[in-house]
Amino acid sequence: MRRSWLLFVPAVLLLGLVAAGVYYYYYRGSPRYALHQMVGALSNRNYSNFYAHLDLKSIFSHLVQDTGQDLMPPEEPEGDYLSQLGRSLGRKFAQHILPRMFEGFEKDLRRIINEYLGSLTTKELLALDAAVALAQINRQGDEALVTLRFPKDDGRLRLTMSRAFPDRTWRVVSVSYEDLKKIVKEELK
Repeated sequence: MRRSWLLFVPAVLLLGLVAAGVYYYYYRGSPRYALHQMVGALSNRNYSNFYAHLDLKSIFSHLVQDTGQDLMPPEEPEGDYLSQLGRSLGRKFAQHILPRMFEGFEKDLRRIINEYLGSLTTKELLALDAAVALAQINRQGDEALVTLRFPKDDGRLRLTMSRAFPDRTWRVVSVSYEDLKKIVKEELK
């Protein structure tokens, strides 16, 4: 009887360690882990680790594209050839100019983001950590749609994340323009 206990206890401990290792491996490759890493980097004021989980060029490109959609008139005539040609030329121009424009703005954009992030209080960082812990994440393969909810002001922020190989790091590649616009309006009040 005593011998069976001596075999049973180490077997259970070994099984528990293997299960914990598998869970940790899965968790480290998840979008939630990347979000927690970002919040941890903000708490430690380690902005290089924060930016390791952001694809600023992609975020900038998506925001500019969404802003352009916001400025487009809701109704456009079907047969207006000149308007269609103008929009087509504008899209081609934007595709060529946006990467160069981002290169010029990147340093200033990082400086502005760093100033804002540096002004976050401990209370705001804790709220952000809670929002990450409660985030709704819909993962489909190497892409994830993340919704962060902020109960204080009944707001939300939707992000799209993508996994980069070979290091399996998840990065934010786009931010919802509509949600960001609401947050900026609330911030400016």
